[in-house]
Amino acid sequence: MYMVTNTIQVLEGYGDAILERFKVRQGIEEMPGFKELKVMKKLNMKGYEEVLVHTVWEDKKAFENWFASREFHLAHRKPAMTPDGQKMVTGNSIDHYEVVVESDTSEAVGYVG
Repeated sequence: MYMVTNTIQVLEGYGDAILERFKVRQGIEEMPGFKELKVMKKLNMKGYEEVLVHTVWEDKKAFENWFASREFHLAHRKPAMTPDGQKMVTGNSIDHYEVVVESDTSEAVGYVG
């Protein structure tokens, strides 16, 4: 399994506007190898806001296919702008992970701690 997290820095006061954009689905769920999407807002930020976009893929190739897809480019073609013409997103960083150990609550049955 392969995970990618995009940490997006947003002008203070515009985090919710960025979150709203993610509620409109742009085709990621239809991509072969797509497993999961979580969009999160980091709490207790001062001076700016952070939105984290976390995706899970079957493998690295599935993510690369999404990144190169027409759907990806259409979803990212128009930057979010404030009413006075500033870009809401001021920066971002993308981190890639290979899942090594995975656990969920179904594996906790019979746990002896």
